[in-house]
Amino acid sequence: MKPVLLAAALAAVAGPGHALSCMRPDPIETFQRLAAAPESYFVLYGRLTFDEADLPAGVSMDQSREPGPIAARFEGKGLTRQGFTNDYYSDVTLQIGCAGPWCGSARSGIDAVYFVEATDPPVTMRAGACGGMIFEEPSDAVLEMLTSCMQGGACSAQPLQ
Repeated sequence: MKPVLLAAALAAVAGPGHALSCMRPDPIETFQRLAAAPESYFVLYGRLTFDEADLPAGVSMDQSREPGPIAARFEGKGLTRQGFTNDYYSDVTLQIGCAGPWCGSARSGIDAVYFVEATDPPVTMRAGACGGMIFEEPSDAVLEMLTSCMQGGACSAQPLQ
C-alpha cells in the first residue's frame, strides 16, 4: 500500500507527464554548428548587465505568450583570429525563449561566451529553454579552443570534457 501512495504523491507533484529533454549544450559544438549556418554570428566574451527582475519564471504554467525582450548592456570582446581581442561595448536585447512551461535564463554581471547573430545594432542575445547560445564562466581551455576554431585549427570539445 505504501508504494502506491508514494507513487500517487510523486505523480501529483510532478506536474505534466512530459518533460523538456535537451542535449547538454557545448560551446565548441555550437561554434561548429553556427559556422556552417547561412547566417553570420558574433562570438562574444564578456558581461551582460540587465535587471534580473525582468526575467520570466524558469518554469511557468502560463504558456500564453513569449516573454518580452529585456534591455541589456554588453561589455567585452569579440572573437577574431587572434583571440578575444576586438572590443565590443553595446546596448543589446536579451530575448528569453520558452518551450512549453520551461524558459531559458541568463545571469547579469557574469562572464560568459555569447553566440549572437550578426545583425544591425542592437543585437539580440538569445537564451533558449535548452541553452546553447550562452555559456557562463567558460574555462581558459574553452576560450583557447574557440580561438583555435576561429583560426581553422583544432576544433574539438573532446579534450575539454
